Amino acid sequence: MRRVTFVLLHALVIVLVLCSLFTGLRFSLLTQDWLMFISPLLPQGDLYPWHLASGSILSVLAAGYLLLSLWRPYRSNPDLYHLWVNRLGYVVIVCLICSGWFLWAGQFVGVMQPMHFYSLWLLLLYLVIHGWIYFIQHGKHILSALLPKRLEKQGLSLLAGVCITGFLLFTATRHSTEPLQVAHLGPDEFIEIDGKGNEPHWMRAPVYTIETHGGANFDDGRSTIHVQALANQYESYFLIRWTDPSQSTHHLPLLKTQNGWKVQQDGFYRFDERTFYEDKLAVMLSPSCISGADSTTYLGKRPLQGKPPNWHGKGFHASMDGGIRDLWHWKAVRTNDMYLADDNFFGPPAKVQQGQRRYSAGYQPDGKESGAYVMNWQWYTPNAVVPKRLPDPKNADLSVLPWFGSAPYLSKNDKYPPGSTLSSILYRSNRFEGDRADVRARGLWDKGMWTLELVRKHETGSVHDVALKNGTCMWFSAFDHAQVAHTRHIRPAVLRYSL
Repeated sequence: MRRVTFVLLHALVIVLVLCSLFTGLRFSLLTQDWLMFISPLLPQGDLYPWHLASGSILSVLAAGYLLLSLWRPYRSNPDLYHLWVNRLGYVVIVCLICSGWFLWAGQFVGVMQPMHFYSLWLLLLYLVIHGWIYFIQHGKHILSALLPKRLEKQGLSLLAGVCITGFLLFTATRHSTEPLQVAHLGPDEFIEIDGKGNEPHWMRAPVYTIETHGGANFDDGRSTIHVQALANQYESYFLIRWTDPSQSTHHLPLLKTQNGWKVQQDGFYRFDERTFYEDKLAVMLSPSCISGADSTTYLGKRPLQGKPPNWHGKGFHASMDGGIRDLWHWKAVRTNDMYLADDNFFGPPAKVQQGQRRYSAGYQPDGKESGAYVMNWQWYTPNAVVPKRLPDPKNADLSVLPWFGSAPYLSKNDKYPPGSTLSSILYRSNRFEGDRADVRARGLWDKGMWTLELVRKHETGSVHDVALKNGTCMWFSAFDHAQVAHTRHIRPAVLRYSL
């Protein structure tokens, strides 16, 4: 390998490694709160394509460099220090590339996710111990040592070939999917939405399994999700099971203290509760199938230009291409007793409302004609709240407070002793009506596993819903008593109907 070719490839490696490093650190902030102090130094926005592109080109470059080194090795005589430092760099790059592709494929996540994370820190160590000695040796002339003194046609052709091949790999992997086969359900076959999933019809539906990671709680933030699907002429049914070591059916309960009532929370003030919250599952549907949440994830404290920052510093969901991504949001407390999943969507960033404390960008609910749940406090403050309603004695222990099983709050009727708890969820009716009620759902937890059944019409007629048909892509995320910290996977499942 000629020196000018080596220098060109080395310069490309520097660019790719820095891009992967800075975008990877931003992803790490989703789960590593102790790193939030570096957030101002990191890029913001839709970073999945940048991370995948740099990883794709780096993979091609690493493979090409290996072949080229075997064919025409670059002759140099490094001292013992650089010899071992370079070997460390080779091992770290290989670990990062391999673990990154396994995470993209959703395989061996329990091993590959920590390997990817710790390799990132070894990469930082390598950059320091590899670069500092050259800086000492060359000082201000280090750039002249890193950049080629002349350009040759052979080196430029090789560089262009690596970039083009890497871009083709990026394009292919960005649109890669996994099939979710939908079995046929006859017109005389019935599925009861009860969360049991014990109908014999489910036996003929293939199981799609995905390892998700990056959530709060769970076992090291990971949950295995199993999905089966059936469909008749009008509706699609989904049976979803996922691992969750605990059943969480509390949602910001109210606690009576010596000074009155207060909301039990550990992060709700920044809209990132991870203790006093219910279990949830979210399913996103899209007519397009781009890896990494279909370009709906914008990371950082203020990733959307001209819009307010988010409180937790993690990011927003929004659809910047003007399209709609359907979102089914099942909640173990707020919607399970309604036998519904909350039908929401990701759309363009919403307008900022005057006096609005939490801006949710493109995450919005479908419209409804009536029915809702509301919070059982009149005005939120971290230290004290006044309940809207007090339950009848027979309803005092319910996780959801029914409107007609309660009475307006009056201090003279507040006989609860300190240490008592109340539900923070108040049903104004027993279910939604309208677009927001398009997805019927019911979940049950047993022995470390949630089982959830959902059903929806193929076509609802709503502009906020995505049709269920061949080619529709789906992503699945689980929440373990967490408000926003959910698990994730990169490649979507694409529906394949047998009708």
